[in-house]
Amino acid sequence: MHSSEEKMILRQEIKKRIDDMDTEHRRAEGRTLSRVLLERIPKGSTICAYFPLKSEVDIQLLLKELLDRGDTVFLPVFAGKDKKMIYRRAQNLHDLPPGEFTIPEPPESAQELGSEEVDIILVPGRAFDRNGRRLGRGSGGYDTWLEWYKKHHPDTPLWGTCLQCQLVMNVPVELHDVPMSTVITAQEVIELA
Repeated sequence: MHSSEEKMILRQEIKKRIDDMDTEHRRAEGRTLSRVLLERIPKGSTICAYFPLKSEVDIQLLLKELLDRGDTVFLPVFAGKDKKMIYRRAQNLHDLPPGEFTIPEPPESAQELGSEEVDIILVPGRAFDRNGRRLGRGSGGYDTWLEWYKKHHPDTPLWGTCLQCQLVMNVPVELHDVPMSTVITAQEVIELA
């Protein structure tokens, strides 16, 4: 079986796992993960994060706490004619209009990250394994941006964040897939680099 077929099957399996989860249990995992991440991220950090989709671990509590304590938070935006992923600075969680995929995004007037170095990049995924391999949603937005960013800043840590049910034995990978340096769930921290 080709890796693209394996990825499609794994995406469907993970979607079912998430759909089968109790809503309150999912929220609790998100709150716990937010606390775990907040303890690990030094105050005063510059972080690339993400506003969670319904099918991703909910880290809105983390985003609020980071902004409240004065950290610099950048969120992804799909911009331009080609809908390329870039990052813009979020000042708060209230002024985030829905973007291209109805995901709240910082407005066009917000500061762009460009090639500026950040301290940590939080990366969502459909699934992760214990070797830091990540399965995305299939659009390639994160992989394209991460590959470009790592060429400029190879030492920036990439922290894959997910629900425990999204941690699997093996994620099929292709050449363009960028590995994580750490995978973090509410229950465990897997350091890889």
